[in-house]
Amino acid sequence: MEKIIVLAYCFPPCNATPSERAYSWAAYLNKGNYYPVFITRNWDFDMSNASSDLFKSSGKEVRIEKFDTYEVHYIPYYASWRDQLFTKTTQTKFYFIYLVFSFIYSLLNPLFIRSSSFKHIYRYADDWLGRHTDIKKMVATASPFEFFGMAYLLSKTHSLKWIADYRDDWSTSEVFKASKIKQFLLTHYFSRFEKKWLSTCSSFSSVSEHLVYKIENLIKKPGTCIYNGFMPENYKEKTPQPVNKKFTLCYVGSIYSTQPIIPFLECVNTFIQSYPKDSLQFEVQFVGIKNEPQLYASMLKTTEEYASYYSFTTRLPKKDAITLQQRAHCLLAISHQGIKGSPGSKLYEYLAIKKPVLVYPEKGDILFETLSKTKQGIFCESNEELINALHALYQNFLEHKNTSHHFNQEEINKYTREAQTDKLITMLNKL
Repeated sequence: MEKIIVLAYCFPPCNATPSERAYSWAAYLNKGNYYPVFITRNWDFDMSNASSDLFKSSGKEVRIEKFDTYEVHYIPYYASWRDQLFTKTTQTKFYFIYLVFSFIYSLLNPLFIRSSSFKHIYRYADDWLGRHTDIKKMVATASPFEFFGMAYLLSKTHSLKWIADYRDDWSTSEVFKASKIKQFLLTHYFSRFEKKWLSTCSSFSSVSEHLVYKIENLIKKPGTCIYNGFMPENYKEKTPQPVNKKFTLCYVGSIYSTQPIIPFLECVNTFIQSYPKDSLQFEVQFVGIKNEPQLYASMLKTTEEYASYYSFTTRLPKKDAITLQQRAHCLLAISHQGIKGSPGSKLYEYLAIKKPVLVYPEKGDILFETLSKTKQGIFCESNEELINALHALYQNFLEHKNTSHHFNQEEINKYTREAQTDKLITMLNKL
């Protein structure tokens, strides 16, 4: 098999969502006769909070693990002063200090890639490539976007052809468009680094057609949409899970400021009010929200009058979260507002679990397109539509308890990680 190098910040045992994207390449790139060598950071700790743990120090020496179809080089990671300041000030009155220094750090970091917080990963990759001159192809997946900076330097030093994989877009991001300062920096400062670093890549990939379109217009390189997808083996049940006795609506994962969760909760409260007290066999589960204290407090306040109908958990192991979804009657997707092309981290998990998905508010974006094709979506544009949908789902539960659903399995199969990795193989073959 042909060896290639892959720069990936997240890789198992890290349980953050981006790890599975990289791991799927480890599992399936051998189909194209490629043997990927992953260079990542050390993850020798249990990750309980995606925000505070993602940049925690870990490891004292390089650890190499070799398998039949890939190998992984885990590099010690030392938290930068910004990361340490975040850990000490998050959820405190001194958090503003972190915000000030983080702003300065974000401006300086692209200027000093060789001495950034990722310097140990860069130096190791540079040294390893110097000793393995047969390597001709590379993939760098980001964010952190500094990984594109490292790929840029390595490609010039070692004459590599490389593919840039965007899990999110960078200077074309719509997330910060409400902030004039951040938007100015993205457009006039960070875009310069993005254009420079991506000038040496042969092509790029991203997670939605809309992001591919935006990035193509910026960097003038050909792009391919590689959806996040799912690995079917993660969702196979040894023993089929019995559904809950109560009608259960389940949401798993983080909730961002662009997702209107409070209006959703207010609609659910209205739905609950329409039934006599204690007669409703109904529950909404939010898995992992307790790890986001500010959001959790806001959601608790909104639901306090109807607390018995809501369930909140801390971040759970993936298998436990999947079990909760398998026992639910319907899954929940909250669309991002003001952002196009963002599927969210759980869309493809929902496809794999093969449950109906309640989408609010429907905006005709990637959630609508995907779930329409798989015939899983229940789309609600307005608050009134959402409340009516809840009534319809609940009445169906009372009448049938557990109705079988007929989804488009052929369409669902297109979103497996294996099928998506085939696209990366095609891109590598063209280098």
